[in-house]
Amino acid sequence: MTTETKVEFESTEGMSDLCTKGLQNTLMACADTKLMLGYHYGEWTFGPPELEAAVACCSLAQTELGHVRLLHGILKKHFGDDPDVLLEQRAANAFANIAFLDSAIGDWAGLVAANYVVDLAVTRLIHAMRGSAFKPVRMSVEKMLDEERYHVHHGQGWFRTICNRNDAARDAMKQQVLAALGTVAVWFGPEGSDEDAALVDAGVKAKSNAAIYADLVSDIETTAQEVSIAIDLTAPDHTDWDPTNRRTDAAGPDEDILYHLRGSKNAMFRLN
Repeated sequence: MTTETKVEFESTEGMSDLCTKGLQNTLMACADTKLMLGYHYGEWTFGPPELEAAVACCSLAQTELGHVRLLHGILKKHFGDDPDVLLEQRAANAFANIAFLDSAIGDWAGLVAANYVVDLAVTRLIHAMRGSAFKPVRMSVEKMLDEERYHVHHGQGWFRTICNRNDAARDAMKQQVLAALGTVAVWFGPEGSDEDAALVDAGVKAKSNAAIYADLVSDIETTAQEVSIAIDLTAPDHTDWDPTNRRTDAAGPDEDILYHLRGSKNAMFRLN
């Protein structure tokens, strides 16, 4: 009896074109989502309902932006993507973040939904690459996952706290969670997409995006049931879904958000 030897990739050399493009798109989607999470967490350093939450948001923002630098480093070395160009020169509709983060988050329930649902979605995708055949990713995943454990506890804890407060708070939380899950479903893409299948077949990912999303929904449903919330979802429409920006339309982050992320008004002070 022979055992099949798993192929390990030190770089993209030897990977199929479909797998290479799928990996680039996946890493870009993770980096863009973490970039937007970092922005929103940073904004909510001021204005949350508790001082401890403000401190937590500051920490969450730092972690996400650190992960962006890590992912951008991989994208630059192995795919030739210049981090400065990615941030400063891309059009809004080229960003591949989860669309829930495209606009300002107006209340704490929305921020908790971003923390509990959106943050967890990208973490689950990264977790699926924990034993990746693409070594540069595998060597970076553990650090990110270790730091993301606190994010999960924080989001889930606030989700329960809000839902146990009163009916109005529970309803507001439910609507934000459903909205977040809807955008997450679109972001993961259609079941059986060619790029996703290539990544799983090559061992770059352990699970398909459809399986990751199903597990995510199952876990959130379990927690929601504990606080008397029913997660009633409709199947996403993936017509015209684009794997490069993980969207079905030409939308993207608000220009106001990109303006602040790019620090355009302070360009003259950059250290080059």
